[in-house]
Amino acid sequence: MRPALMSFVAACLLAPVPSLAAEADNGAPDQAPDLSRELADPERQAELARMAETMANLLLEMPAAPFLRAAATMAGEDPDAVDENATVGDLAGPEAAGAPHELAARLPQMMSAMAAMADAFEQMAPLLRERLESAVPPDYR
Repeated sequence: MRPALMSFVAACLLAPVPSLAAEADNGAPDQAPDLSRELADPERQAELARMAETMANLLLEMPAAPFLRAAATMAGEDPDAVDENATVGDLAGPEAAGAPHELAARLPQMMSAMAAMADAFEQMAPLLRERLESAVPPDYR
């Protein structure tokens, strides 16, 4: 369940990035939003934690029968034997019931770590650009 939880977290955290870029797209590419400030904002963290918890709960409540019937058909088994009331949470097992709350509790810490990484990348960008310019032949630029 941990890899699925981390994938879900990454998707939730990256989901607002296009909207942040759109907000900053006013014809001046050098006025990009400060992603690290956005990720470190406690209000934004709380908002995204609530949203992620809600989305995770909805995911666990999602009906799984259509997928299970398709899988049974592909495996040559009887699709009518599938429990019509099965949910993703049923498939994940009882330990998954606490995952939405755990996700919401840990999300602010993960976002703070991502903010620190964004700061580091921002500081490294000029050096990386300089090294790329010296490493890439002019006819490939």
